[in-house]
Amino acid sequence: MNVGFLRIRSSLALALFLVCAPLARPDEPNDPNAAPAAPTTPPARPPMAEPKSYPARLGNELVSDFKWSTNNVVQDGIDLVKSPTKIPDLVTDPWFYYTTAGTAALWFSAYALDNGARANFMKISHKDAGHLESWGNGALWISTAALYGYGFFLEDQRARQYALTGLFSTAVSGGITSALKEIFQRDRPLQNKGHSAWFDNGSSFVSGATTPAFALAADISEYADNRWYVAIPAYLAAASVGLGRMGKDAHWLSDVTGSALLGVGTTELLLHMHAMHDVDPNRFRVFPMVAGHTMGVGVTVAFW
Repeated sequence: MNVGFLRIRSSLALALFLVCAPLARPDEPNDPNAAPAAPTTPPARPPMAEPKSYPARLGNELVSDFKWSTNNVVQDGIDLVKSPTKIPDLVTDPWFYYTTAGTAALWFSAYALDNGARANFMKISHKDAGHLESWGNGALWISTAALYGYGFFLEDQRARQYALTGLFSTAVSGGITSALKEIFQRDRPLQNKGHSAWFDNGSSFVSGATTPAFALAADISEYADNRWYVAIPAYLAAASVGLGRMGKDAHWLSDVTGSALLGVGTTELLLHMHAMHDVDPNRFRVFPMVAGHTMGVGVTVAFW
């Protein structure tokens, strides 16, 4: 029985070999008189792109940041011109009233505490007040520079754009601060005319040193999605600037509170606007141009 089983298995194996052999070698012609097939060559590999040199990569990032900055500055101006058309949407949004009410409550609370806060903050020595102001400013500006450097060397575009937005915010809020000083002309505490001395050729409201500090703090915090371990140190650094200014008897508590609201509000607004610009790009665009050994910048504007 074993011999018969082996013969059957051998016969099946031979049959399978005879059937599958032609299929397993399709490149050999069945006709012995046919011309032999041309040898096949493996497909050529696509040439590998040469890695960009470090200076070239950094140069591309600088050009990209310049384009992004220019496009957003132009679009910010367009948004400012169009802002009156957004008023109907604004007044129908309940969050507009919540935010306005909260902002007003915070500022008037600080205004009510002006005299008591001054009596306590004047106990800070002028030297210590200067250290607080310097430490806070240094920490925030170094952090902003580090954020841009991080994005620059590790090709993190989001980090660079947040750092640039922080710089934009300090410029915009600084301009608004100068305008508010000219409008309200509030006297400084050291002039001893009381916290209600408005429109008296003063320059106390709002604090020109504190506003950019809070603008940068909000930007750094937002980059980290307001995680507590980033937000708390950032806002403490900004608060130390305001505390230093009050320790020098240069500002009221309500001045510093107004600066905080202005700085944070400006940064939040610019971050929102720039996010919208990325979703709906402007028709105005800046782009690099390279012709031979000449480099330049081109500008396109679409009118329809």
